[in-house]
Amino acid sequence: MSGPHDDDALGRVREIGAAMVDPWVVVGPDRTVRAFSPAYRALFDRARARKLLGSACCEHLSLGVCQGGHCLAKRCLAEGPQRYDEIDGQLADEAEPRTLIASAAPVQGEGEPLALLVLRDVSDAAQVQRKYRSMLDEAARERTRLEQTVARRTKELKDAHMALNRLQQELVRFRKGLFG
Repeated sequence: MSGPHDDDALGRVREIGAAMVDPWVVVGPDRTVRAFSPAYRALFDRARARKLLGSACCEHLSLGVCQGGHCLAKRCLAEGPQRYDEIDGQLADEAEPRTLIASAAPVQGEGEPLALLVLRDVSDAAQVQRKYRSMLDEAARERTRLEQTVARRTKELKDAHMALNRLQQELVRFRKGLFG
C-alpha cells in the first residue's frame, strides 16, 4: 500500500486537500488508491467506499482519458501535470456517465512519486450548456425558416403587385377604348 516515506507526501496532500471542496484521490505508480478526500468517498455508495483504499484507481471510477491503457495517473507521473476538460467519468454501478474536469499533478515525497487527481463534476453545467446550444441551434433553424417564409411571401406580394399593375393598365386601355 504505502511506503515508509509516503506519509510525508500524503500528509502534505491531506493538509492542502482539507481546504479543497472538489473530490481528490492520491494514486501510486502501481495505480492503487493511497488516499482520498471525503468528497471523493461521497461519490460512491457506502459498500463501494469501504473498498476504495488499496484498490486499482480505475476499478470504481473509469475516466474517458484512461481508456486503452492510458492511465491518467501514470501519464501524470511520466509527463507532469495534466488537465482534461469535460471528459466522461463512469462510476461503477451508475448508468449515466458524469462529465468531469480532471486535473492530475505529481507529488514527490521521500518515497515513490504519487499522483494527485482532482475531479470536478460539471455534469449539471455541461447539461445546461448542451441544452443552451440546442436551443440556440433550434432558434437559428427557426430564424432561417422565418427568413425563407418572409422571402417567399415578399415574392408573392411583389408578383401580386405586378399582376395588379398589369390588370390596372389593361383596365385603363379598355376604358380608353370604350370612351375614346
